[in-house]
Amino acid sequence: GLERLDAREKIVAKLQDEGFIEKIEEYTHQVGHCYRCKNIVEPYISKQWFVKKEFAANAIKKVNDGEAKFFPPHWINSYNAWMNDLRDWCISRQLWWGHQIPVIYCDDCNKESVFDGDIPTTCPHCNSKNIHQDPDVLDTWFSSGLWPFSTLGWGNDGIYKGAKWNESDMRDFYPNSLLVTGFDILFFWVARMLMMGENLTGKLPFKDIYLHALVKDEHGEKMSKSKGNVIDPLVMIDKYSTDALRFTLAVLAVQGRDIKLSEEKLELSRNFTNKLFNAANFLLLNQEKFEDLDVNNIQTPLGKYILSRFFVATKETREFLENYRFNDAATTLYRFLWGEFCDWGIELSKASKESVNELGSIFKESLKLLHPFMPFITEYLYHKLSNTDLKTANSIMVAKYPESGVLDDDATRVFEQIIEAIVSVRRCKTLINMGNQKIEKAYIRLDGNLDVALMKPFIEKLAKVEHIDFVDKKLEKCVTDVSDTLESMIATDDIDMSGIITKLEKQKEKLEKEIAKLNGMLTNERFIANAPANVIAENTQALKEAKEKYAKVSQEIEAIS
Repeated sequence: GLERLDAREKIVAKLQDEGFIEKIEEYTHQVGHCYRCKNIVEPYISKQWFVKKEFAANAIKKVNDGEAKFFPPHWINSYNAWMNDLRDWCISRQLWWGHQIPVIYCDDCNKESVFDGDIPTTCPHCNSKNIHQDPDVLDTWFSSGLWPFSTLGWGNDGIYKGAKWNESDMRDFYPNSLLVTGFDILFFWVARMLMMGENLTGKLPFKDIYLHALVKDEHGEKMSKSKGNVIDPLVMIDKYSTDALRFTLAVLAVQGRDIKLSEEKLELSRNFTNKLFNAANFLLLNQEKFEDLDVNNIQTPLGKYILSRFFVATKETREFLENYRFNDAATTLYRFLWGEFCDWGIELSKASKESVNELGSIFKESLKLLHPFMPFITEYLYHKLSNTDLKTANSIMVAKYPESGVLDDDATRVFEQIIEAIVSVRRCKTLINMGNQKIEKAYIRLDGNLDVALMKPFIEKLAKVEHIDFVDKKLEKCVTDVSDTLESMIATDDIDMSGIITKLEKQKEKLEKEIAKLNGMLTNERFIANAPANVIAENTQALKEAKEKYAKVSQEIEAIS
């Protein structure tokens, strides 16, 4: 036949010859083009294969009955909106690549036949050899919808049995427990797997479906080459490490929110890995090898306190993981390992050398908690602390995941007071410009009865004080810091406070000017209307920080005065 454009010209000429055309006008309209070859897309009626929309009915019902759950839960609304507005699904595609549709057509009897297995050589209706297979292929999402069970031997008629699948695979691995994927293919892939699985096996393929958000740039903009804001994960891995990238994404993976990724956040995770290395190196300076955790071997007060904090972190981490709150689990581990174990546990152990062995065992157990987030550094440090390697011992991956235990309330109460006292004394020292220097004496007034003999060496060591005295009342002339349950004091009889007050007054004056400047910008309507959102956010944060510093300096002046 004629090519379509030539045919159109001849048709128009024929119509003109017959007098059927009144006039010809040019007008502008939208014409669809192929996104690959840019040719005009021509509407063309042809015979196609479809899946009836009724195919989805049971999958809709079972999901709404709770047999499969979405995380975050609000995605069930999108699922229902798609599924309840379905039309018959065209599954044949005119593409080169894909699963060719298993249908043959007979050129003699004009009948079609569906086949399963090898392609027939004759027509099953008339035995004619004049047959041909449908040239179309199945829609990608139709083929992908079979994935949860087709990979387990379903429908394979024994082909590749024992090599690529075992007879027990369907029983052992179907239905699966969890699917993790992007929300943008909820309808294209997730819904298709649900309806395929339910219809072909009688069971939904997943119990839980976690839909993660998009990874965007630090300003919440979608990444694109044209914008120049693409963050290449391979470059970030080379720069910050695989574990740092994994942990950053986990920390930012709040259910239902897009991830705003920046190098600043990657730096924080890299610093976290460095902190873990430093903790392990400190422990190994004191001992060559650490045994696995045995709670019965934890005897020192510091060991009991850190073990209790580990149990709290373990309980929270497990609960968060069970509910797919990956960001909360990662944040919990960050808080415990950096804020509690490293910042306090290791520092306090410098006043309790006998507790280092216990802390090493707790740290090893903590690495098991962290392993799903940071597999490489945890594997390395776990074996380093055990004085083993993967050739002589099992991977941390197969170690039992930690469980919580009984908390020691007495140890927790005492060490919370110790930490509070150390922080309070340090604040007092900062007020008199002696923050990093060792001082002769400081005084502490406690609310309640605690083991002051246990507290004393820890406070003296970490607060850098030669002697700590516990008193019942406030001193006459002193700088003081009042916290929740105690008051710390440093006598000022031999200290010239006038120079310190002058310095603080200058800081206060400088902060007043900075606050006035930022306030002026942020109350200027023209600035707000024209400035980029990130600039406004930066100045808002700067104003908040300046106000906090101003309040702190004012409190210091008041305390000294």
